[in-house]
Amino acid sequence: MSALNVDVAIVGGGFGGSLLALALRRAGLRVALIDRGRHPRFVIGESSTPIANLVLKDLCREYDLPNVAPLAKYGTWQATHPQLVSGIKRGFSYFHHEAGQPFVADAKHSTELLVAASSSEQHSDTHWLRQDVDAFLFREAGAAGAICFEQCEVGEIEPVVGHVFNVPLKHRHVENVPHELRTRFVVDGSGEGRFLAQRLGIEDRTHELRTNSRTVFAHFANVTRWKRCLESRGIDTAEHPFDCDHAALHHVFDGGWMWQLRFNDETVSAGFVQDLNRSERPNLSAAAEWESWLRRFPAIREQFANANVVRPEGGLRSTGRLQRKLAHVVGGWWAMLPNTAGFIDALHSSGIAHTLCGIERLARILIRSLGRDDLESQLREYEHCVLAEVEMIDLLVSGCFAAMGDFRRFATATMLYFAAATSYERARLASGGEFRPAFLLANDEQWFVVVRRMCDRLYEARSIEQFEREMVEAIRPFNVVGLCDPNLRNMYRHSALPEN
Repeated sequence: MSALNVDVAIVGGGFGGSLLALALRRAGLRVALIDRGRHPRFVIGESSTPIANLVLKDLCREYDLPNVAPLAKYGTWQATHPQLVSGIKRGFSYFHHEAGQPFVADAKHSTELLVAASSSEQHSDTHWLRQDVDAFLFREAGAAGAICFEQCEVGEIEPVVGHVFNVPLKHRHVENVPHELRTRFVVDGSGEGRFLAQRLGIEDRTHELRTNSRTVFAHFANVTRWKRCLESRGIDTAEHPFDCDHAALHHVFDGGWMWQLRFNDETVSAGFVQDLNRSERPNLSAAAEWESWLRRFPAIREQFANANVVRPEGGLRSTGRLQRKLAHVVGGWWAMLPNTAGFIDALHSSGIAHTLCGIERLARILIRSLGRDDLESQLREYEHCVLAEVEMIDLLVSGCFAAMGDFRRFATATMLYFAAATSYERARLASGGEFRPAFLLANDEQWFVVVRRMCDRLYEARSIEQFEREMVEAIRPFNVVGLCDPNLRNMYRHSALPEN
């Protein structure tokens, strides 16, 4: 069977690979999209942010993707694609727990932090049921003319002639597919599969990362809403700037945290995250570990008293260390999407946004420079940006992990992330042309200096009052929404992105 000739072969058919394939096809490139699995399939990593929605909106405008554009807001998503399960995400909510103790709150909200990201449900960010969204985007790529393969393995890639590479394919169940592709460029969107890293022997530099965490997780039905748990304890939620369950909800405690993302089918993505810098992984099954976490925190145990696992089919899953970082992100004929090059932790919901920022940059490079002399220099710039972003996320997350046992210090540490995110959002909204800053301002050396210094000060400041004062001054040039205001008592409603 003759080879199939394309311009770009993308390995990995998750939302990142599929959306990149869709953009490249709309720009006129010949694209193959290859996935070793089959849609729909369970995937974790589900919370969007204002940055994610801004980038997605711009991608849809730039590449004329009218069927994808509604996913940039909860209201338009529900009006256009209600069959794709999603959830309302008005912001970030955090609640501090002490092991073995009931949850308590006070008038100063000293164990609570709520930071608004959107001003209404209509304009809200979203939780993505990834198995629905990934399958949808994979189909969209195929409908646009990308040649899509599922349940397909890729063999050893070899040069043919000039700048053309042979990509052998082996389909697990179907015989009448090409045995090989010939492509000018390969993109690795395989995530933790790290397809190219294994084949090219790329050095692993995970040891350079500060964050060291793992998780046990699943999707559940019949999880009591946290707001209901608060109100049953007589805790007033009237000052919350949004419904705390319409959020990336974080339960925070010494040595880790828990996420809860509620979908509009009333299932909840939930997982406990353990800080491996503070304790060793328990020698327990996933189910036994889950029960041990619930026993430690009575209020969370009450939330899950009637809960049952609905996804994935095999039940609860547990992981080893979540973090990964590779030494190289590009080569002369290949590049990785950000989630393949590195990953830190879900604490700041950075995964979807970081991938979208990478798609935006890489798509432009391939469309404008594939086959030209400036391709290599453009790819090196992309690599520098992606690795700087991985380092920035690592600093922002590890700083918060270091403070999790002291909620007041933790809440102050989160202000670094919110300063970076809101500064990026406002700058992007004000931009009249192509937006250049890296994700979370990772190409701003002044901001990097601030983040590194304040992460170090987490350990050095003699008192929380001193740390708070230093944080106010450190983020002042980047504080566009009134962060670190003690008068707000941890309730930030004016941090929401303006409706656009």
